[in-house]
Amino acid sequence: MASLFQALRWIHIAAGSIALMLFWVPAIARKGGRTHIRAGWFYVACMSVVVVTALVMSGLAFTMPVAVRQITRPLSPAELSDFLRSQRVFATFLAYLAGVTLASGWQGIWAIETRRKPKTMRTPFTLALNVAVLIGGLTVLVLGIRYRSGPLIGLSPIGPLIGAGNLRYLLRGPQSRMHWWYEHLGSMVGTGIARYTAFLVFGGSRLFPSVARSQLYAILWVLPSIVGVFAIFATIAYYQRKFTETGRACATPSPPASVGS
Repeated sequence: MASLFQALRWIHIAAGSIALMLFWVPAIARKGGRTHIRAGWFYVACMSVVVVTALVMSGLAFTMPVAVRQITRPLSPAELSDFLRSQRVFATFLAYLAGVTLASGWQGIWAIETRRKPKTMRTPFTLALNVAVLIGGLTVLVLGIRYRSGPLIGLSPIGPLIGAGNLRYLLRGPQSRMHWWYEHLGSMVGTGIARYTAFLVFGGSRLFPSVARSQLYAILWVLPSIVGVFAIFATIAYYQRKFTETGRACATPSPPASVGS
């Protein structure tokens, strides 16, 4: 079991590392252009691997932590209790980040795919996924308060924000002509927030050990969320001005076929 966990871990790290760099190609490339679309699908493929491996690893770490961590020496009851607690908190947090990534990515992809019939995006799966992400954020908040973990508390709002935002879009329906454009941009940036957060949380301590031992490290955990949320609002505001849609609403979308296709 430990060998399976390590294999999944390396696949997760490899796919995540590629996604970290690849994220910026569709972000910078001309929207709707060939580079944007091709790089975007490669990014989605890498993030799909990241999500699947994270969910499997979190399941293994939660259900059989001793086996996956190869604990060979006997543990006292107190040591075992602390070990199980830390591993299950880790597993819950890993699953939470995977869920946030999946919810954001799913919303971003299907907002474009269903742009002419946005109601078809409102399925039991999408509704359940976003409710789960919202509840996951509240769960992480409780764990953060219980175990006095500043980073868990700081990152707990991501799930409710993304889950509630996605549910609002799904239940209210389109509120502007270019609704799908804004939803796609915001959601895909959301996947970047989750990916860079995971990188700093799980990889930063190994790459920056001196920083990890300081109080600054907790700030780095929430930095992607701060920067990412600002980027989402700024980007959407820019395109609203570009499409002259500030303050406008339209119940029936009629997107131009050449944009984002």
